Amino acid sequence: MISHTLFYRFAFTILLLTFATAPLYAQKDKDQREKIDKMAVQLEELKTEFTVMQRQVQSMQETLNKTTGEMNALITQMSDNISAIRRAHSALSTNVATISTSVSSVLGTTPISSVNEQITATNQRMERISEQFAQLKKLIEDIPKQPVLAQITPGNPEQLFAAAYSDYSRGNYDLALSEFRQYVETYPSSELADNAQYWIGEILYAQKKYDAAITELDRVAAISPKGDKVTVALYKKAQVLMEMGKKEDGLAQLAAIVKNYPKSVEGGLATQQLQRLAPELLVPEPEPAPLRKKK
Repeated sequence: MISHTLFYRFAFTILLLTFATAPLYAQKDKDQREKIDKMAVQLEELKTEFTVMQRQVQSMQETLNKTTGEMNALITQMSDNISAIRRAHSALSTNVATISTSVSSVLGTTPISSVNEQITATNQRMERISEQFAQLKKLIEDIPKQPVLAQITPGNPEQLFAAAYSDYSRGNYDLALSEFRQYVETYPSSELADNAQYWIGEILYAQKKYDAAITELDRVAAISPKGDKVTVALYKKAQVLMEMGKKEDGLAQLAAIVKNYPKSVEGGLATQQLQRLAPELLVPEPEPAPLRKKK
């Protein structure tokens, strides 16, 4: 009887302890759940912030690629213009020297010595401009290039374009050409498709594959007729034609740019080049009709 009583007392004590500690375990479990829920919310916030940051980086990368590409295109155009000016100036110097010799043989004097002095001064200025341009080009080339992307994530057009331009900047033309072609084929409707197509033409020009370069430059307008690389590609095509010795075709290309895109940067450059090489191709703007006086 006593043993039964002790057993019941012991069991009752255990039961009381269980009920007494149950709220403590319940509270502890509740606190843990709240901490887990709070951590989950913080994790979602971090994921959102990371996504936003990733999009911002991609946007900055795209803008940087576009700006750098335009800068390099402008440098190429400046280089072409300086070369054209030097060629024209050299021809002028030769003509003046020939005329001076002819006049001297007839008159026994050199009446155009002042012209020779001006040509000499112009030569000196051209040399300074060429040196300044070379320094500018060197500074731009020394700008830290984008890091090489060891692996391109499938379905990421921004990363593919960045890798292609990075390889182009380093002179890895074959690899860059393959990547730019892949970009155009995979993302033909993207905003940078015409840019990628333009750089295909630039790479082929750098490799002195002039006929292929012209073919690829012609495709820029087909990809994006109103894109920002259309006039750049047309002007580059004119320079390639001149480089190939097809002067008449190159001049005709420049005249077409002036006619169709007179307010563009390339239209201004084409006008300047035609003024030096073939001013007769520049069609003067029609004069406004006189106003009729009212009776």
